[in-house]
Amino acid sequence: MAKLVINTQYRENYAAQNEDYVHGVDETYWKFKGGSTYVVPNFKDVNNITEVMKTLTTLIEYGNPASEEYIIDYRIEDKNTAKVCESWETVTKIFIDDPKPGVANPHVTALKVTDNRPDEDGYGGYMRSEILELTEAWTMLPESERSDYSASYLMNDGDIVNHSELKEWFEIQEAA
Repeated sequence: MAKLVINTQYRENYAAQNEDYVHGVDETYWKFKGGSTYVVPNFKDVNNITEVMKTLTTLIEYGNPASEEYIIDYRIEDKNTAKVCESWETVTKIFIDDPKPGVANPHVTALKVTDNRPDEDGYGGYMRSEILELTEAWTMLPESERSDYSASYLMNDGDIVNHSELKEWFEIQEAA
């Protein structure tokens, strides 16, 4: 079994965000800001990689005057290959359902689990220290749009809190 690994580049147009930045000159100033790593685990469609990548490209890539994300590389890796990105990056897993008869496009969902625990240097991520993990799930739509988005947090006391309850969880903790 194999896995498909996709790397993207994300960049922002600073001129589009601040008209004064270029002193009234109609120019762009694109700044590279990193990217994302997507993994399709248990990838069985190796012989149909071109068609799969066409579908995933329409779902991952987007562009507008202020920002854009585009695929810079993809590769097939052995399922047991542990490292697909740096330890500080968070992988987004993509799951492709087989299309139903008469439906042109498959249903594609994404799952992203961000670990907020401190690493060996003591750095614990960008979220409050009470949050151990953020789990996000969504249906992928064209131009990097999302539907059916959900987010839940694993807290340091073992609670699992959905996004709409997070503020209340912190208020209860502070009152205790």
